[in-house]
Amino acid sequence: MKRAVYALSALTLLGSCVESVSDDGPKTTGAEFNEFDFTTVTPTTLSVDYGSQAEVYFEVYDAEPVKANAEGTAYVKVEDIEPLYAGYTDAQGRFSAKVDLPAYLGKAYIYTPNVHARTLLTAEKDGTALTASAVMPETAAAAAVTRAGYESAAVTGDGWKTWLGSYDKTYGRINYEYKYSGKGMNLKEENWQRLYTAANKVFDTNKACPEEYRSSSDLYLEEPAEVAITFLMSNTCWNCSMGYYYYDASEHPASLEDIHPVMIFPNTQDGYWSNDPNKARKYRGVERGTAVQLMFYPKIAENSMEGATTTFPKGYRIGFVLATNAWGNRLPGFTGAKMYRAATSSGLSVNDRGVAYKQPRTAVYRYTNSSLGLNSVICSFEDYTTDENFSDVIFTMKSNPVDAVVDIPSVDEKPGADDTKREVRLLKGIYAFEDLWPSRGDYDMNDVMVKLDYVKTLGNKGIYEESYLFKTFNNLAGLENGLAFTLGGAAASADLEFSILRPATKDEPSPEYEPYAVGRDGSVILLTPNVKQDMGATYKVTAKYASPIAEEKAAVVKPFIYRTDDEDLTPGLRKEVHLPFEAPTAKADPKFFGTSDDKSDPASGRYYVRAESYPFAFFLSGATEVNLAKLLDPTNEKTPIDRLYPAYSGWAASNGADNADWYK
Repeated sequence: MKRAVYALSALTLLGSCVESVSDDGPKTTGAEFNEFDFTTVTPTTLSVDYGSQAEVYFEVYDAEPVKANAEGTAYVKVEDIEPLYAGYTDAQGRFSAKVDLPAYLGKAYIYTPNVHARTLLTAEKDGTALTASAVMPETAAAAAVTRAGYESAAVTGDGWKTWLGSYDKTYGRINYEYKYSGKGMNLKEENWQRLYTAANKVFDTNKACPEEYRSSSDLYLEEPAEVAITFLMSNTCWNCSMGYYYYDASEHPASLEDIHPVMIFPNTQDGYWSNDPNKARKYRGVERGTAVQLMFYPKIAENSMEGATTTFPKGYRIGFVLATNAWGNRLPGFTGAKMYRAATSSGLSVNDRGVAYKQPRTAVYRYTNSSLGLNSVICSFEDYTTDENFSDVIFTMKSNPVDAVVDIPSVDEKPGADDTKREVRLLKGIYAFEDLWPSRGDYDMNDVMVKLDYVKTLGNKGIYEESYLFKTFNNLAGLENGLAFTLGGAAASADLEFSILRPATKDEPSPEYEPYAVGRDGSVILLTPNVKQDMGATYKVTAKYASPIAEEKAAVVKPFIYRTDDEDLTPGLRKEVHLPFEAPTAKADPKFFGTSDDKSDPASGRYYVRAESYPFAFFLSGATEVNLAKLLDPTNEKTPIDRLYPAYSGWAASNGADNADWYK
C-alpha cells in the first residue's frame, strides 16, 4: 500500500504534467515487454581512401558542410554545422574502422581542410558500410582530351624561356624531370609526401593563410648553391604555367618585363582539383612529386644560353612567377586567358589589366624535422581567385648547401614531435528523459533534455585530450531531477577537470567556463542534484593524457537522471532513469524495478523497459536543438511525442527499420 501512496503523491506533485497521459499512442500488444531498444545508433564500417600517399585529417557530416563560391572555383565551409565523427587516415591516405553513427545516415559527406586531399567526398550506405574514395580508375575514354594536339602555352607570349627542355604540346608534361645520379647531394625531396603535414600546419583550404608566412621577397642565396624544386600539389581549377627568374640582389628588377622568366611547368594542373577531380584528371600536366633542377644562365638578358650552369652565384635572389590559366588546353568552364601574373617579388605581380601591385601572392617558410631528415623551403601561390588560403600551387625547394637560402620564417619540429594535433567538436546528439519512472509519464519526453557534444584533441598517434559537454534546456517538469553519467574508457582512470558554463545574462553577456565541484563515486559522476538550479547550463568534463590514447580507448559516457527526495527510497539509495536495457548504478534502489509500468527483470539483466512503444528515455543520435524544437516548445508540454513527430509511430512499430530520420 505504501507504493500506491507514493504514486498518488507523485501525481499530486506534478499536477498538470500528467493530466493528459495518452493511451492513444503506438502499443506492443501481447508481449510482456517491448524488445526494441529504441536505439538511434548503428555501428557502421566507415572506409575512406584519398589515394594521397599521405595522412589526411577528415570529418563526417550528415549534410553538405561546404558550398561552392560564386565563381565555382573553390569550396567555402558552412558555418554552425558540427561533424558526427573526425579522424586521421594512415600514411597511405586510407581509413577503415567501425564507428557509431546515426541510424538515419544513408548518405555521408566526408570533408577535409587538408590542402593535398579532395575537399569533399560522398558515401552512400550499403548495409552497415559507408565507403568514400577519391581514387577513380582512369579509363582510356576518361583520359581523352577533346583538344588533343593543342599547340604550346599562351604564356610564351610573355617572353618566357623554355630552355630547361621540351614538353608535350597537349598536356604540357615535361621531359626534363630531375633524376638523382648518385653524385653529390640529392636535390629531389624524396619525402615529399611528408611535407603535406607541414603544409597543413600553415594552409587550410577554408582559412586565410597566416600573415607571417605571406612574402613578397625572393629567396636569397648566402653562398653559391645548386637548387631544385619538387612539385607538391595544385589546388585550383586553373591550368597555370610556372616559371622562375633570378637577379643580383643589388639590382632589383623594375618590372615583370625585366625578369626573363624560365619555364618550369607549362601546366601546373595535377588532376586533383577538389571540386571535380574527374574533370581535372583529363587536363593534368604534372605529377605530384616531380622534381626539376633550376639552371643559371649568366647571359640570359642577352637571350643566350651560353655558360649555363647548375650553380647559382652567391648574393643572387631566385624568384618564381605563376601565370594564371596560361596553358591553352584547359579545364572547360574556366576559359579566361587573363593577363594575371603572381610573382614572389614585391611589385612584379600584375593584375588582369596588366597593372602591377605590391600585395604578396606567395607564402614561404622553411620546414625542418631532424628525426625525418627534412630541411626544406616550402613555397605556395595564390592565383587569380583571391580566397586567401595561398594553396593554389605548392612546391618545395632544396639547395646544396642546404642552408644557402636564408631570411625566411620557419616551422620547426623537434625529434619525434611529428604528430599534427587538431581540436574538433563533434555532435553526439540529445538525450530525452521521462521522470515519472516507473510510471508511464505523459510521453512528451522533455522532462530532462540534454545535448551531448564531444571535443577531442587528436593527431595521427591518437587522442591527447577529450571533453564531454552536457547542455541542459529549460523544462516544465515538476520534479527536481539530478543529472549524472557513468564513465568508461581511458577517462575513467584519468584525472578529470570539471567546469560549468552558465547562460548569458544582462550583467554577463559573454560568460566563460568556470571550475565546478561534482560528486564522484568511481566511474559514476553526479553533475548536479537538480538541473533546475542552473537551468540552461553546460557542464564540461575534461580528461588529459600524458601520452595519446587509441580511438578504441576513448571516453564513453552514459547519461542518466536521478532523484533522492522520494520518501519511499531506501536510505542511501536513489531513483535512476536510464536508456532501455541499460543497467543502473549500484546506488539505484531495486525496489521499484518491475512495478507500475516498468517491466524490468534484474535477475535476467533487463532494465527500464515497458510493454508499449514509448520508452522511459532515449538518445537521438545526431539531433540538434533545431531538430527537437517541438519538444522544447513550452506550448507542446504534455503532448505525446508521436503527435509532434508523426513518423515516430512507424519507427517504433518497425523496431527502427523504418523512419530512422523521424526526428530530423
